[in-house]
Amino acid sequence: MAPSLSRILVPTDFSETADAALAYAKHLATTMGASLHLVHVFSDPYAVAACAPEVCAAVPPEARARALDEARERLLERLDATEEQRFRGTRGIVRGLTAAQIVAYAASQDIDLIVMGTHGRRGVAHLLLGSVAEHVVRIATCPVLTVRSGHRVGREQIEEPLAAAVA
Repeated sequence: MAPSLSRILVPTDFSETADAALAYAKHLATTMGASLHLVHVFSDPYAVAACAPEVCAAVPPEARARALDEARERLLERLDATEEQRFRGTRGIVRGLTAAQIVAYAASQDIDLIVMGTHGRRGVAHLLLGSVAEHVVRIATCPVLTVRSGHRVGREQIEEPLAAAVA
């Protein structure tokens, strides 16, 4: 018996690769009748940047609030209210370490498949920058499908990777 695919999670950092993964996931959700959930992991730059060994400066709460508001707006641009209803989906923001929070969110929401973008870096760039997608693949309890930017969405691009992801 094949596993069911009813809940798809798409983590986004608002990059071109994340947008390609979202387009792929929307097509997949439509084809499979699955719900679609979009999440952004908010890495609070103000928590780290505010303190240095020599001085610790208070960051105005308005700066953090503006950054969160911008993230909410960007989520809404990618999954508007009409699409949220159509896909029976959600938009969310979580805070913390990116890969760990994606996996924790997927587990807490009973996600069947994570679809996420990857930059496809190799060599020194991969060594220096690491890969959130690779980390998620290693620690997730559900299948993870990675999509490179510029990937065109079509039925033939979905059926084979989907069969491999849920096998």
